[in-house]
Amino acid sequence: MEEGERPWWRDDLKMRPISCRNDSQWWREAVIYQICPWSFQDTTGSGTGDLQGIIARLDYISSLGVDAIWLTPINPSPMGDLGYDITDLRRVGSAFGSMEDLRLLLDLAHRRGLRVLLDGVWNHTSEQHEWFVESRGSRSNPKSDWYVWADPAPDGGAPSNWRSAFSGESGWHLDHPRGQYYWASFLPCQPDLNWKNPEVRDAVLRSMRFWLDLGIDGFRVDAVNFFAQDSRLRDNPRRRRNDRRPDGIDVINPLAGQRMINSFNRPETLEYLGPMRDLANQYPGTVLLGEVTLCEDSIKLAATYTRGKRLHLAYHSGLLSDAPLRAPLLRGLMKRVLDEFGDSGACWIVGNHDYGRLRTQWGGKKRDLGEDFYRLVAMLLVCLPGALVLWQGDELGLPEARIPAEIPKREIKDPFGKLLYPRLKGRDGARTPIPWDERVHAAGFTTGTPWLPVPARHLERSVRRQSLDPESLLNHWRQLLHWRRGQPALLHGATELISLRAPLVGLVRRASGQRLLCVFNLSDRLARSTLPGLSVASQVSGLVEGSTWDGKHLTLPAWGAFFAQLDA
Repeated sequence: MEEGERPWWRDDLKMRPISCRNDSQWWREAVIYQICPWSFQDTTGSGTGDLQGIIARLDYISSLGVDAIWLTPINPSPMGDLGYDITDLRRVGSAFGSMEDLRLLLDLAHRRGLRVLLDGVWNHTSEQHEWFVESRGSRSNPKSDWYVWADPAPDGGAPSNWRSAFSGESGWHLDHPRGQYYWASFLPCQPDLNWKNPEVRDAVLRSMRFWLDLGIDGFRVDAVNFFAQDSRLRDNPRRRRNDRRPDGIDVINPLAGQRMINSFNRPETLEYLGPMRDLANQYPGTVLLGEVTLCEDSIKLAATYTRGKRLHLAYHSGLLSDAPLRAPLLRGLMKRVLDEFGDSGACWIVGNHDYGRLRTQWGGKKRDLGEDFYRLVAMLLVCLPGALVLWQGDELGLPEARIPAEIPKREIKDPFGKLLYPRLKGRDGARTPIPWDERVHAAGFTTGTPWLPVPARHLERSVRRQSLDPESLLNHWRQLLHWRRGQPALLHGATELISLRAPLVGLVRRASGQRLLCVFNLSDRLARSTLPGLSVASQVSGLVEGSTWDGKHLTLPAWGAFFAQLDA
């Protein structure tokens, strides 16, 4: 080595900052780890997590094999809704840390090859935001039209029948000093911004640019299908008996009794996405990931939002179901996603801060479906076409905390859960702190009193305990995600569904000369099949046990999977 020359291994160890890598399409098949800082790691003893806590756990996140992290809101907030009621779009809230903490997190994450997404909460603000304080002051001030205001109906009541997505009651709220109603899609403390106003759209773009200049890698766009309302304030039609059930909402919520076509899910939203994409394109490698779950047809609408010059990705509620995960359901779902999205734009979620844990889907609320089932689900999710959001703690197989058995009624923090208790238990059960070490207070999350209890059932699934067990679900996820990184067909490949009889579901992923066969047995019994028209070159070893191919017949154990390289 010449004098002064930099040793090659130093750059290897640092893993060059991702801004230096020419991979602007990284997001197409990315695995994005969703973090709620409030529940991840507390470093101050306050009982709530912070940015320094995420920094302290970056090596753990890197060990998973994910591509990026998405942080739920870290802005200043009264925390009426887990930070989704923001008072300043261009600051870090002191409860989470400082701007310097965020800069350090970005630097250290990038050095580990991890991208960082922030939550873009642009549909609404907190009622304490200075914009709303000014807007409600009069009908003639400069920000009087920055929110959705309307005169009362002739009888003095709400302007329309639009309902809150949270309470199912009217989302219109009378502001007596101004003498008008303001619209809030969610909580009364979260007034909706008026996206028809170009000044509002410009303010959102300035906020985006502020964070992109800081070095973040993109945004998860909160409630993107709520941005526009019917300009004539027409009522939502009643849902008729034969109308399809809406996506992303419990049927007992009164909002489900309406067809949600005027209060949100409006076509006007599409015109607002173009300028956002134009700005993102000025920062190569940036991604806009939209939340499109609560609507009439989330797969169709999410796909619409990713066509042309709009969002890069949008996640839908296709896998959020109480119905058992069986072959016909999954095959139909994959076909719909491929038909609607094509080869780009799809993103899958199962666990989520709004929709509960992975372990509670597909009937898991009523009974535990067994570790083998959840190991199969991990293999399936890694192989589905499109990106995946993995909710913190789902890699541990955490069950949802029971309310009120594990989170007493007096300790419920979720406003949705408080409003509808006991009919609906709310979202706190999926938001409990991560159990890092079962041997210490609060499982290592905090030295203080955790903002939500750590269920005793979670201790046996702690990070420490599972890290020491080669057969744990955590190490299963790690193995799968690191294996995935070496498979071109899973990183940027096309997808072909193959015809197999239930309970089997199969697909072929192909790219760069690789053809990868993935077969899943969605049943609790052994299954056999032939593979007509497919020529197996070699079975992938080390990922699963018990599946065999004898040259003519494929045999899979209960909840088993089979992976093979096919001849080109």
